[in-house]
Amino acid sequence: MSKKTSPQSRPGRRPRKIRAGGASAGSTAASVRQSRTGKAPTTPAPAGTLGRLRRYVPVVAVPHVVVVLAVIAIALSGLLVTGTTLAALPATIAQLWLVLNLVPVSASGTVLGVLPLLPTIGLIALVARRIRTAVRDRISIADLLILAAATLLIPLVLTFIAAAMMWDAGRVFDVGPPPLGHAVARTLLVHSLALVIGMGPRLWRAVLRRYSAPDWLVDAVSTAARILLFLFLGALLLLVGLLVGGWSRQVEVASIYNSGPGLVGAALISLLYLPNAVIAAAAVMMGSEFHIGSASLSLYAIDLTALPPLPLLALIPGWAHPWSILLLLVTSMAVAYVLGSVRFTVVQTIGTAAAIAVLVLILSYLTTGQVGYLGTAGPMAWLTAGLAFAWTAGIGVAAALVGKLADRRAAPADPEPEAEPETETEAEIGPEPEDEPEEEILEGEVVEEPAEEPAEEPAEPEVAEVAEESEEPDEPQEPETPEPSGAPDSGEVDEMEEEADPKD
Repeated sequence: MSKKTSPQSRPGRRPRKIRAGGASAGSTAASVRQSRTGKAPTTPAPAGTLGRLRRYVPVVAVPHVVVVLAVIAIALSGLLVTGTTLAALPATIAQLWLVLNLVPVSASGTVLGVLPLLPTIGLIALVARRIRTAVRDRISIADLLILAAATLLIPLVLTFIAAAMMWDAGRVFDVGPPPLGHAVARTLLVHSLALVIGMGPRLWRAVLRRYSAPDWLVDAVSTAARILLFLFLGALLLLVGLLVGGWSRQVEVASIYNSGPGLVGAALISLLYLPNAVIAAAAVMMGSEFHIGSASLSLYAIDLTALPPLPLLALIPGWAHPWSILLLLVTSMAVAYVLGSVRFTVVQTIGTAAAIAVLVLILSYLTTGQVGYLGTAGPMAWLTAGLAFAWTAGIGVAAALVGKLADRRAAPADPEPEAEPETETEAEIGPEPEDEPEEEILEGEVVEEPAEEPAEEPAEPEVAEVAEESEEPDEPQEPETPEPSGAPDSGEVDEMEEEADPKD
């Protein structure tokens, strides 16, 4: 008997065993799949409505729980610092939630409808980030519906609860419930922006392709957003220039406050309202007007009244400089720069202009409202949206027509490609292999129902493949006489026995 096959000389180490269809085979198959594809296997898609709810509702619920806890902490801290009774805690929490969603609030007979945008931008970024993480893998239309419903319904329910808390607190304190129409509209708009941003352009293209819609709509909206970002950057630079040029007005405002905490509080309020000021300055740079009650601001004239002593409002000059009309060039250059980097047709340019008009309308609505005794404040919404459409459509259509005319003039100068149909065929077929990876969306792919693609199906051929690979070295050793043993066959393959020398 050979030493390799005798029981006394068997090595002491535990042989590695591969079970067909067991956990070891499954893990081996997963490692082989990961090594071949270069990435870890994706999480299996949830099956059924209950599975989708369990997976996607926490995506939106968790950030809102964090926000509500932060609101409670801020409200409690504010009451303790100001020495207010804790009976006002529910009303304070409700007011902070409404302010965070830009819903008008009222206290002591004063209505505040223009709320600071900076905290709302943080809320939108938090929810959008969570949504982006959730849709990074393969996702179906049913999953998107569940995710969208959770994104809109959870904050809407919280807004209704806050309105009910304000109504209940109105019987004790001098507060009142918000207008229900504005509460619903603004809450839905804020969280719809979070949903749209969180889904991302690649997922939106996949959705449009699924319903046979032109995917250039995503490019149009992205271009409109880029134009607005450049306009906001120009408006921010304008505010910095006004701060430097009108520093004497800032000194006058600071002299009004006798204590340092009052000045710090005024500066903090101005910082929270800074995005509102940027939107107002961008509207003025387009040629529109901005109103604060009876006061009006434009590039052509400035008519002021008594305003609250805030450093942000002190940026407004007392009169319009004759050269301020040149700020229209900044708007035209921003639009021309963004549209010059893309080659849009006339139809795509009109779509971009419509998208920027809709975005301006939304931002104007969110930053317009009642400001106490001053009256209504905010940019002229319809005029600003119309000017945004006119700037984008005018410059974009002119650029599209000039580009089309240049292409027509350059076409006869190169007749060789037209004389060779094979070259045209290659030019048409050539880009197709490059477009194929775009169809395979790795991040935010819209697929059919998850039930049609079970997660365990791909693992079966890979387990079989691993088993075949492990059994290939055994084929030359099949003629060897098996070792006499009384133990029954357990369905496991002992690698140490497979390595027996045929000569023995």
